[in-house]
Amino acid sequence: MPLYALIDGNAFYASCQIAFQPELKHRPVVVLSNNDGCIVAANDLAKQLDRHYFKQRNLGAGGYHAAIPNSMMFQPYYKVAGLLKRHNTAVFSSNYELYEDMSQRMHRITAGFAERQAIYSIDESFLDFGNLTFAAADQHARRLKQTVQQSLGLPVAVGIGRSKTEAKLANRLAKKLQYNHGVFNLGSLSEQAHDALLKTLEVGEVWGVGKRLASSLYEQNIRSAYDLKHADGKLIRRQYSVHLERTVQELNGQACLPFYEAHPYKQQIISSRSFGRSVTQLQEMRQAVTHHVCKAAEKLRRQQCRCTSLSVHIRTADHTFKPTYRNQQTIVWIQPTDDSIQLSRYAHQALQAIWQTGFDYAKTGIVLNNIEPWGNEQFDLFAPPENPETERKSAVLMQLMDRINRQKGQNSLQLGSCGLQNSAWKMKRNLMSPRYTTQWDELLTVC
Repeated sequence: MPLYALIDGNAFYASCQIAFQPELKHRPVVVLSNNDGCIVAANDLAKQLDRHYFKQRNLGAGGYHAAIPNSMMFQPYYKVAGLLKRHNTAVFSSNYELYEDMSQRMHRITAGFAERQAIYSIDESFLDFGNLTFAAADQHARRLKQTVQQSLGLPVAVGIGRSKTEAKLANRLAKKLQYNHGVFNLGSLSEQAHDALLKTLEVGEVWGVGKRLASSLYEQNIRSAYDLKHADGKLIRRQYSVHLERTVQELNGQACLPFYEAHPYKQQIISSRSFGRSVTQLQEMRQAVTHHVCKAAEKLRRQQCRCTSLSVHIRTADHTFKPTYRNQQTIVWIQPTDDSIQLSRYAHQALQAIWQTGFDYAKTGIVLNNIEPWGNEQFDLFAPPENPETERKSAVLMQLMDRINRQKGQNSLQLGSCGLQNSAWKMKRNLMSPRYTTQWDELLTVC
């Protein structure tokens, strides 16, 4: 019988910060979203603080507790800044460069513990444990957890099951049941113990059951994971979908969902961020678009690919009394390229087609599509061939740019149309920690 494991980083963003500042282990830690807007990650101490004040918030009308929101998570930072400060909370801006690099390191380590890996998100991946026995799988998972902790300083939870859905639920239980020390094997339980645990989980906690579907199931008296496990699969298929029927089968230990391994290259590359302040001038928007093109093009070259399609989107803020506008434009060309200069020209052409004056723009981004590996591109029979010397010079220039940016730090060498480093439109990250693993001048120093 095959066994699957789901590895998930605990409060991943916050844990990345603590890994380089161990003294924060005994303090609440939260991480903010783009432009230091909302709380998107919190360690256990911060979550305990959250739960404590949620219970106490109705103690007095109009008093201190009445001002505390139901939960700090995804609340605007300014609403809970006072509470966090009173409890000596460490607050960080999102450090995407650090999180991405730590994610890649974690996935490389965990991949060594199985023949197949399917990366699910920045801090989650499925592993195929093959035909290991339940006891051997437990020991294997604990070695994996210890290796990640020792190598990166990141705590992870490991859930093991006979299907991916079981592994996902087991991971949730690994975090919920402290006595298991972060590893839980749902597939090894007796049927009675298995059902007893599923009764403690809301149906909305099952992987693939969203809020609207959970509400509909609740009306059908399917309120827990146990209820869904013992539901009539054929009836579920008729009333809902074949996907939910497979979920029922997976809860019964039958592996139905395919184990998708990571694609050898990304088939779509996106770069997009909100602005630090509104953009009203075309020149500033061109700088922002170029900035995103260069980031996406570097990722394109890193995976040794080229593309023949690019989309640019711009939009104003959603919640505002000012006029709103959003639009996007796609450009398709014949000769595949990974050249940042050429891609920027296409992006500027797309931007010019959708730009409208008189609006306060809040966000822009670009998407690269029609991506193929080097050497696999399909050229147009009737298109004039590219000049080999021009292609060679372009490749040399892009390699030089990437090498300098890897050695000297991101954006050390960039296109002039990106504007100055201190461009006011760039995302606010006033509380950002050093990028410990990707910038030479921000490495930790030991005295």
